[in-house]
Amino acid sequence: MMDSFEKSIAPGIIVGLVGVGQFGNVLRDAALNAGCKILLRDPPRSFDEADELSETFFGLWGNGMGGCQVTGENLTTFVPLSSLACADVIAIQVPLTDKMPWPTRSMISKNFLDSCKKNAKIFCFSESTVIAADVRNASRIILHP
Repeated sequence: MMDSFEKSIAPGIIVGLVGVGQFGNVLRDAALNAGCKILLRDPPRSFDEADELSETFFGLWGNGMGGCQVTGENLTTFVPLSSLACADVIAIQVPLTDKMPWPTRSMISKNFLDSCKKNAKIFCFSESTVIAADVRNASRIILHP
């Protein structure tokens, strides 16, 4: 399935990654090397890294009053799941959990799928139950064997 993912990415397309752990970083590197734009979704990391990111921005911008631009800083920004609807390719690699505050069971719902680009491909490298049962067999969802 990794081959299928790599064949689906091309320069300029938007790739959304849900889960940016060890395997998610492999996918991110592949997409970056292909010249893709990347959107990341990883609630535990975004929560844990919010303070660190704030410190990074403060270090770059001071008090924020100077109108500085950040270029070439390779900062990572995490986005809400709904923001991935604009992606051409979405890859999901998260552990299956029902635990709050970030349950992953059925996180890809019919509403989310309907909001996505009609030709978007969604690769599920996780347990299939992170995809809601009513959309699990949609033609644009590629489940890991």
